[in-house]
Amino acid sequence: MSLVLCSVSDAGAALAELHRVIRPGGELRFLEHVRADSPSLRRIQRLMDASVWPRLTGGCHASRDSATAIQTAGFSIERLHSFRFPETRIPFPTAPHIVGVARRT
Repeated sequence: MSLVLCSVSDAGAALAELHRVIRPGGELRFLEHVRADSPSLRRIQRLMDASVWPRLTGGCHASRDSATAIQTAGFSIERLHSFRFPETRIPFPTAPHIVGVARRT
């Protein structure tokens, strides 16, 4: 799944469906932009999500905690790498990303 959880209306329901269709022991590979670690960038993300950002970007929400949502849906995260993209001096609100592999338990 790539850059999906930010824009679905119910990330929990989408992950529950993925959990249902992936065989036990199967992998969920993911790439998502996520909530920032920095409190100041998190504030900016929340402001964007509460304003026009979702309407301008097809329902995208910049401040979702996708790793926690994946675990809550019943997957165990085996590999997780956090990075910023693009890597610039100016921190874009959608720059924090994660990529990884989760296994259906």
